[in-house]
Amino acid sequence: MAVEKLLDDPSKLGSIRDTEPYVSRGMGELGHVFSTDLAQQLLFERGLRTPYIRLWRHGQDIGVRNATKPGDDGSDERRVLSGLADPRYVLAQMQEGATLVFQAMSTYCPEVEAFCAELSEDIGVPVAANAFLTPPHSKGAEAHYDLASIFIRQLAGSKTWRLHEPPKQWPVKRSKPGVTPQTPLCLEVTLHAGDCLYLPRGFYHEGTTGADGSVHIAFSDGVEDTWTQILHDVLDLAAERSVALRGRLPRKSEALSGQSKEIWKEVREDVVRTLEGLGDELISALVVRRLQAREQQLQKAETASLGKILAVESPSGDA
Repeated sequence: MAVEKLLDDPSKLGSIRDTEPYVSRGMGELGHVFSTDLAQQLLFERGLRTPYIRLWRHGQDIGVRNATKPGDDGSDERRVLSGLADPRYVLAQMQEGATLVFQAMSTYCPEVEAFCAELSEDIGVPVAANAFLTPPHSKGAEAHYDLASIFIRQLAGSKTWRLHEPPKQWPVKRSKPGVTPQTPLCLEVTLHAGDCLYLPRGFYHEGTTGADGSVHIAFSDGVEDTWTQILHDVLDLAAERSVALRGRLPRKSEALSGQSKEIWKEVREDVVRTLEGLGDELISALVVRRLQAREQQLQKAETASLGKILAVESPSGDA
């Protein structure tokens, strides 16, 4: 089970899910998933394109457009035209304290994709992964919170994390950049290689390095369906049955004159009647439909053979 590589007691996930930070120590190595050697390959050998990388320095996204600039002699023109990142530029920025971020890794990195798929099967939701490489005495992003819960798995070096309580439980809007958390500090912890921090959604967090640099990979457990989505489904059904719900909004002059209040009264009464007419069985069916859609998303699609599509045989051996 992949979750056993992230939690020292996987049975605790049910009790801490989305609510309580949790630190696991000495979870072993995870080099088969990600490492500095693999990061080197992504930059220098696999042709990583700039949409999949970001560079952060002390809270500032310094951008990666310059990562594809050719030299003064016009070299690397093909790299620029193809949108490939310039490893020399990336490394130069890291030497000045920038954090290198590999984003959406399961889309182009088979090693990470395999682990994400296994973790998805364990916890029942889609999983995404980003990797962060931070030089010594540096910080990437400023304090912020995420809308998904995250497993922060330390792979090399160390990083100190400061967590503040959420502004509200399970916020639905992203945190504003550069905003200092006004909520109490609830945890300060240093992760070393093999450690893992479970970070519930909504908790402010920021990580800094000391004398050691840091390599960690973050597995986000996706944003599951909430009752808000079910209410959207319910309102869609209500609109099929309610003329008032399908009506146009009043004109600006009507809204300013107060006429919209009478229109809203009719809409509100119609919505209440319609919603009360929707039975509990129908709501349960909507929930089941959402859950089944998620299960289908987690199922791997059968990969078709290009040879079969093209009706050609693939040559065997060396040409």
